[in-house]
Amino acid sequence: MRAENYLTRWIGIALFVIGTLAVRAQSTTEFHRTLPLAVAEPVSLTVNISSGDLEVAYNRDGQVSVAAYAKTSGDAKLDDNFFSTVLTVERNGNHLSIRQVSAPAYDEEKIEVVYRIDVPYRTELSSTVGRGKQSISGILGPVKAVAERGDIRASYISRAVEAKVENGNLNFQAIGEHVDARTVTGNISAERLAQGIRAETGDGDIILMVVGPSTATVRKGNGRVDMGGARGNFSASTDGGDVHVKAIPNHDWKLSSASGTIRLELPPTANFDLDASTDSGNLQSDRQDVAKLDPELHHLHQKVNGGGTRIDAYTASGKILIR
Repeated sequence: MRAENYLTRWIGIALFVIGTLAVRAQSTTEFHRTLPLAVAEPVSLTVNISSGDLEVAYNRDGQVSVAAYAKTSGDAKLDDNFFSTVLTVERNGNHLSIRQVSAPAYDEEKIEVVYRIDVPYRTELSSTVGRGKQSISGILGPVKAVAERGDIRASYISRAVEAKVENGNLNFQAIGEHVDARTVTGNISAERLAQGIRAETGDGDIILMVVGPSTATVRKGNGRVDMGGARGNFSASTDGGDVHVKAIPNHDWKLSSASGTIRLELPPTANFDLDASTDSGNLQSDRQDVAKLDPELHHLHQKVNGGGTRIDAYTASGKILIR
């Protein structure tokens, strides 16, 4: 029993030492700066970051506050000179430029950096991040955000938003003007965009909820388009993915897929002109106001409930379901 107690004690001491060394191996450093600005003028903010997460948000008028936090572990070098070496903050009137560049003295792959910039509401933003996430909220805009690798999220922006990323997801909520969203690889989601969105992904899903006039394009792969609550003209196309629309057809829709299924869910009393066709797939409907479809039928043109807005649906080899 005594030997077991000693063994347990030494194991506990060893674990404590290992944990202490791990904590000591991790190093951190911080940066803080506040710049007073003219309240009467809007702010123009340009941010360029090679690696790190960026958050820009409304806090108060009359000043911009820049905070940055870096941490690392292992044998990577990080000291109090880190931010003075890699970060510059320049001001010309109400135009601010914040730039972070790579420095050979520091191993960027082993250093995690987070930037938080608090701004007045009347702020126009242009941000570029090489590798890292971006979160932008509560400002007037317009906003232009670009990334090589990393997600971009924009919410409660009053003016237009343009977002482009090579590898990452895009998310938008409550944008006052039109949104232009493009990603080479990644998903796009948007909700409450009264002025609509142009969404394009090379390979990924597009999910839209309660948006104005919009287009959604999936260039390749099995990425799908899912629309709920269309508030304007809507155009969607996919390669091998499905297209699903659940809304009241108050405006014209044009839907297409090379090999995916197109599924329409419409209110029982909806009135519309339907033109649905497929080259080698089939048409299916369980609506009482649509004529019974022959299994061999590949094209349907019908005025439903007296006709109205136009719905064009085409798929080369997939199905078209009307509900």
